[in-house]
Amino acid sequence: MIRALGGEVLLVDQLPDAQVGEVSGGDLELVQQAAAALTRERGAFRADQFKRDGNWLSHYQGTGPEIWDAANGRIDAFVDFIGTGGTYAGVTKALKERNPAIQCFVVEPQGAAAAAGQQITHPNHPIQGGGYAMGDLNFLKDVPVDGYLQVSSDEARDTARLLARTEGIFGGFSSGANIAAALQLLAGGKTGKTIAVVICDSGLKYLSTDLWHA
Repeated sequence: MIRALGGEVLLVDQLPDAQVGEVSGGDLELVQQAAAALTRERGAFRADQFKRDGNWLSHYQGTGPEIWDAANGRIDAFVDFIGTGGTYAGVTKALKERNPAIQCFVVEPQGAAAAAGQQITHPNHPIQGGGYAMGDLNFLKDVPVDGYLQVSSDEARDTARLLARTEGIFGGFSSGANIAAALQLLAGGKTGKTIAVVICDSGLKYLSTDLWHA
């Protein structure tokens, strides 16, 4: 798509022990180094989604209020599978300004729950778009977290497929992770409550993965 729009695409090799299609924090560090070098060499502007405030502000000014309005303010909880943390930070700030009683939960992969302070045992999970085993995300600083939830790779995959079959919503791995986390809460102490989630992207990005090729 980027090439079709006239952009130049430079691919960065993953770490030697990385699995193709599964991005770890170490892989992202290699991208960071390559992007920093290009920025210096070309005198370029870098739209760094991990650091630019436009990321979380777009969700604070847009996504969060939209969720609030769509639910007429009747929201008990919000769950979000974190990548940069921008969606979680922006939506959480917006919702809690309107009702501090809304509980907001960070969602991460089992075995790569760095934000929750857990030991990293499975950095090469297949849940793309997050779970990079990065515990110091800038956007999460001073943002309230009411709890941490973990979702297995199979739960994320199976729930994304279920979402497509039963609701006609064609999402990716992280969308499945969000729904799976919400179902965890609904099966526990939040039975009957209203839990907001974000469908992060389209399943079209994952047609070549085992999400759709079982």
